[in-house]
Amino acid sequence: MNDTLLRQWAMLRSIPRHPRKIDASSLQARLVDAGFAVTLRSIQRDLIKLSTEFPLVCDGSKPQGWSWHSSADQLNIPALEPNAALTFKLVENYLRPILPTNTLAQLQPWFRSATGVLNSTSGIGIAAWPDKVRVLPKGFQLQPPVINEQAQAKLYQALLQEKRAFVRYRPRYRSGHKEYIINPLALVVRDQTIYLLCTFWDYQDVIKLALHRVEDVQLLDEPAIQVDGFDLDEYIKSGSFGYLLGNETLNIEVEFTWQGANHLRECPLSDDQSLTTIDENTVLLRATVPNTEELRWWLRGFGDSVKVLGPSWLRDEFRQAAKRLLNRYSEASD
Repeated sequence: MNDTLLRQWAMLRSIPRHPRKIDASSLQARLVDAGFAVTLRSIQRDLIKLSTEFPLVCDGSKPQGWSWHSSADQLNIPALEPNAALTFKLVENYLRPILPTNTLAQLQPWFRSATGVLNSTSGIGIAAWPDKVRVLPKGFQLQPPVINEQAQAKLYQALLQEKRAFVRYRPRYRSGHKEYIINPLALVVRDQTIYLLCTFWDYQDVIKLALHRVEDVQLLDEPAIQVDGFDLDEYIKSGSFGYLLGNETLNIEVEFTWQGANHLRECPLSDDQSLTTIDENTVLLRATVPNTEELRWWLRGFGDSVKVLGPSWLRDEFRQAAKRLLNRYSEASD
């Protein structure tokens, strides 16, 4: 491959997509840094010549700014390898809900290029991988909640730019809406729900807002207030997404049937989990877990395959719930 072609190839890769742009002098500096000895005049001639073959646009300003057209398939320089195309296809399929709107817009030509590469490859091997893989949510699958796309885009922008925002929000258990000034901190996707972690006004308490309950967002030209020592991973580990009912951990003792305990042998409930055989039908589980509502949902999901032994107050809680359930079914039969 001759030097001129290599230089022009490098030029095409250095030109941004519209609305960003680059002038000939900046291109020359990049090419010199990359080891190409080229004059400014040669750069200008190359740009004019390349614009007849590729979707390059010039804004006519001084100095002239060059861009790829916003819909151009820039990744054809060079073409995507099948493995890279597969990666972009999986990103499109599974990460779309959590990517900022501007990022998605920038990635659209890449997604189209990836689809084209995979479609042009034989229908076996890496090209067939997207048809062979699915990611499913845990448990009974519900339809995802509907999100206001404009509000979502503005919240993502506020998070990226670390700006405050005015939010009109519909609380889960109240009619009407509430209005807050928020400081966005992070996003968490749990099952099919996207949560924004933020603080209100000048407070430091971290709050979770479900994006599908956000009705309106207005960006504010004010820096977001950060939470001292906030760490997203530590926040998640604290059990905040398990609907904490108390800060203490629980040393639980639960009897399972053998069938009910089978998956715990492969997927332990905690680092200190122990399973003790009681008899041919019963296994005793001991584990240290957070005190969450989610723990209760999980245990109830086993139905009559589980019996809570301790702590005693948790056993009483399940006993009372079982009585209420029995009464409800008795009323239904009457």
